[in-house]
Amino acid sequence: MSIRKATVLGAGVMGSQIAALLVNAGLQVQLLDIVIDENDKNKISKGAYDSLTNRKRPQLFDLNFASNLSYGNFDEDLENNDSDIFIEAVKEDINIKHDLWKKVAAGAKETAIFATNTSGIPIEMIAEAFDAADRQRFLGMHFFNPPRIMKLVELIPNSQTDQAIIDQVTAFSEDVLGKGVVLANDVPAFVGNRIGTHTMNDIIARAENDGLSITEVDALTGKAIGRPRTGTYGLVDLVGLDIATAVIGGMKRVPEEVEFFPDTVQVKRLMEAGALGNKTKQGFYKKEGRKRLVFNPESGEYVEPETPQLEILAKLGKDLKENMDVIFNATDEAGKFLWTTLRNTFHYSAVNVPKATEDYKNIDRAMVWGFNWKQGPFQLWDLMGFDRVKDRMKEELGSLPEWIENRTEPFYGEGEILENITPISEFINEEIWNTDDSNLSVANGDQLLFKLQSKNNVITDGFATELEKAIDTLENNDYSSMVIYSEGYNFSVGANLYGMLKAVEMNKVDELVGPMIDQLHRTFSRMKYSTKPIVTAVQGKTLGGGAELLLHSPYVVAATETYVGLVEVGVGLIPSGGGLAEFADRVLHTNHRNNDKQSTMTEVLMNVGTARVSQNAYEARTLGFLRDRDTIIMNASKRVEVALNKAKYLSQTNYIPQPVYKYLALGSDYKALVAGELDSKRVGNFISDYDYELTLEIGHVLSGGELPRNTYVNQRYLQRLEKEGFLKALKNQKTVDRIKHMLETGRPLRN
Repeated sequence: MSIRKATVLGAGVMGSQIAALLVNAGLQVQLLDIVIDENDKNKISKGAYDSLTNRKRPQLFDLNFASNLSYGNFDEDLENNDSDIFIEAVKEDINIKHDLWKKVAAGAKETAIFATNTSGIPIEMIAEAFDAADRQRFLGMHFFNPPRIMKLVELIPNSQTDQAIIDQVTAFSEDVLGKGVVLANDVPAFVGNRIGTHTMNDIIARAENDGLSITEVDALTGKAIGRPRTGTYGLVDLVGLDIATAVIGGMKRVPEEVEFFPDTVQVKRLMEAGALGNKTKQGFYKKEGRKRLVFNPESGEYVEPETPQLEILAKLGKDLKENMDVIFNATDEAGKFLWTTLRNTFHYSAVNVPKATEDYKNIDRAMVWGFNWKQGPFQLWDLMGFDRVKDRMKEELGSLPEWIENRTEPFYGEGEILENITPISEFINEEIWNTDDSNLSVANGDQLLFKLQSKNNVITDGFATELEKAIDTLENNDYSSMVIYSEGYNFSVGANLYGMLKAVEMNKVDELVGPMIDQLHRTFSRMKYSTKPIVTAVQGKTLGGGAELLLHSPYVVAATETYVGLVEVGVGLIPSGGGLAEFADRVLHTNHRNNDKQSTMTEVLMNVGTARVSQNAYEARTLGFLRDRDTIIMNASKRVEVALNKAKYLSQTNYIPQPVYKYLALGSDYKALVAGELDSKRVGNFISDYDYELTLEIGHVLSGGELPRNTYVNQRYLQRLEKEGFLKALKNQKTVDRIKHMLETGRPLRN
């Protein structure tokens, strides 16, 4: 049975977001809740529906998806319900859950799956609502908040859950919802929250004993050890002190867990004061206007934070492996605090195998997918050195869990990954080259796999040159197709701004940047008109030059969480990698009437002029970055495999290269209209004077320059206009100021 229709029980925050996730994945979804008003029985669920489909802040990828979302109530919509799966997210009250599940079971079809999103009630206890047969199709399905973004889903069977149901829900979660599944045992806090709350509590308790300040601890326990930049106290504020305390309280009700969860003074103090974190606008931190204050335990007041002055911070950089070595060998107090932090996490993680989960890799998966750690506990243990960590832990702690005592090799082999997918390395037959900017390999015998691997995945001159060389290799040899991809959270955030600034400082903009633009135009045009299929697999931020690469790719496979935009105006530039020319090409060679073309072109102009970025891949399609022929998938981890399959299919079905078009320009008349519209926005203070200049330059390119309307142009001509506008902007001091501000602060300057 395939899962295509779902009922979500509970239209609160979590239930609503789960419903949105299911709709975004293509399911027909019914969102139900209790009746609180006999005159408006769907009051709660209708309110949730309205929120999910709000035009200003929709939670659906595309508002057209709303046709797959309906709402109702528990009294009228459970009888003879033909949903394939029911997911419950009601109040954490066992009696409420029991009553609801009995009603659901009475009206559901015999093949329906029953799942609860509980995070605090034992699955076995909820299963008591079912008879023996129905228990076989019931399990825990714990999403992490927010479910659209967080990859982790914990599946928790009860003692009678059928293995076929576990397998089916696992496949559904991974392939349809795009999630990473961790199979957990029915213990308090399951896996992710168990390990996560332990390390938060452990750090805070020891910090209080060692006299480390809140800001010092957060500086130590954030990015330096591969955890979120919030640090520990910042994360507790985000989660909520009440939520964290409730989880810890549940853990401490189990006698053997008490030793792992010592009492903390400051958490209790803030809880009693009602300072619960971000939800109450103050916890360990408090925001006043633009200032972020920190709680001072001695005075009980919120004060300006002081920059931590700890010796070890100067030794910790971006290389996680090097940081692990620094921490292991540290002799200062802060360094020893960090070692103990990691040691205690390693030990508690080991203790929870097989208690919380049978596979130690599931603990790493839970922390990477559910808490945004770069690497999980056992991965970090390997990174620090399996043998030396084990020896030191045994010396300091005494006995270790038996399975650790008996283990003699690292937890992971070379190239081993957490995702339940075929690793990219298994597709690769041989490597053709490997440089700082790119890697070209043969995959599946007759395909090419081209990887962008410059620092931060920026589009460099070297990358552009090597991409053109890769296209030569594809077209001039017996290869069927090529896939372009990158690793990391983001596909590419664009060009190297440092290189641009250096060219300005050397007063060699034309000599250094001009040829780079020519190379981009040549390479991207070669890609667009390639005689063999090229598919680009993208994810995360795909901005500036990254977006232009996407635009020129004959076909694209995009993860749903792909954010595409031509954002150059934010740094005082205009797109120069052919992005404007490609948009003009797409608009002008259509059969639409001139008025329609002009309207569409104005939308392009405003989107680029305001540096608009799509909020997901479906919106990227609406904005014109993706086309109907491009593929959008929920599971970003499978994007390369899907792209390889798509490229193979295209190569086997008489691939026809894209033709070169010429078309009638909108001309100087259109540019005059653009100037008038932009001037009204400038007068209304919606854009600055310099924004006006830059956006008018964009209009100059899109219109075809100073040519009269209905003059034939082609894409190469428009690319030359792009280059002229880019070089002119780069020589402007206001652009230099914007670039410097972005490099220094990470935020755009509107001068």
